[in-house]
Amino acid sequence: MGLPELTFSLKKAADNVATRVSSGIVAMILRDAKANGLHTINRESDIPSELGAANIAAIKRAMLGYITKPTTLYVSVIGADADIKTGFQALAIHSYDYLVGPVDIASADATALAAQVKAQRTKRYVGKVILPNVAADDEGVINFVSSGIKVGEGTFTAAQYAGRIAGVLAGTPAYCSATYAALPEVTGVDTLADPDSAVDAGKLFLIDDGRQVKLSRAVTSKTTLAEDDPDMLKKVKLVAALDLIRYYAITTVEDEYLGKCANTYDNKCILLVAFSDFFASLEAQNVIQEGSSGAELDAEAIRTYLLGIAEEAGDTEEIARIKALTDEALRKEDTGSHVFLYLYGHVLDAMEDFHITLEAQ
Repeated sequence: MGLPELTFSLKKAADNVATRVSSGIVAMILRDAKANGLHTINRESDIPSELGAANIAAIKRAMLGYITKPTTLYVSVIGADADIKTGFQALAIHSYDYLVGPVDIASADATALAAQVKAQRTKRYVGKVILPNVAADDEGVINFVSSGIKVGEGTFTAAQYAGRIAGVLAGTPAYCSATYAALPEVTGVDTLADPDSAVDAGKLFLIDDGRQVKLSRAVTSKTTLAEDDPDMLKKVKLVAALDLIRYYAITTVEDEYLGKCANTYDNKCILLVAFSDFFASLEAQNVIQEGSSGAELDAEAIRTYLLGIAEEAGDTEEIARIKALTDEALRKEDTGSHVFLYLYGHVLDAMEDFHITLEAQ
């Protein structure tokens, strides 16, 4: 695999990242007696007419979007008695950015769906799931807690309106945040006693400021950070961009590079150059901060890998040799089939917190 082909593929992947974080894809699991199966919806005419009125309305709400509209909806329709996992597993053939459950999702199903998403996100790209009142403490789960959502003559629960929120988040471009996104159709909502504490607790909700009803700060349910966890895992916008960068980088390399060339230092350098171009494209599109990104061979990870082999073999001379190697020398060592990369870049946030001083004279 030569440099031009891989570089072209990763530049195309960078364009895909920018496109997806500008207008994402929503997945829905619905329960209905009819139209069971998987449906792809790009326009209202694609909605199965035999679905119940509540489900059709939920799909239409998700399609409203925000600054843009979701590019596609994948809808998995299951029967009333089917396991929620069935609907989730059916969506595995698609890549999507936000997932919601049935409009009448039970608490047990919401908890089960959160567990499914958390488990799968460690293995493959799975979008963030928006669930009613599920404090999952995970960046892959968005805990939507509003109640008494008034639209026209109707009043909706968090579960019924989760699809609308998914559409808002999917319709938020990379350079924006969904924080304070207005929902013009909503005329009222139950007020939380302590909104600031709710945000700190990883809750997403609607605010009625007297002029309009809008989304609160767009946070995930992540509240507990491990020592090596970045604070960005608490923000929907930043997690969305990070997820897509990881997804397109990994899948492009798997499709275009994995198994197609010898694991030499020269070929590793070709891969690094291609990744540098990938990040440069993302910098140019304001997904990550200019000058913040890069790609290099991970010397520390290589040292750990080689030491593990030497220690397992009980080769004291090899252990001493590896420990004495410089980082640059380590990067040129033979690592079998393994390639250890260190990729970095600062994902840009949106303007949310303003500090304004007005001096009147």
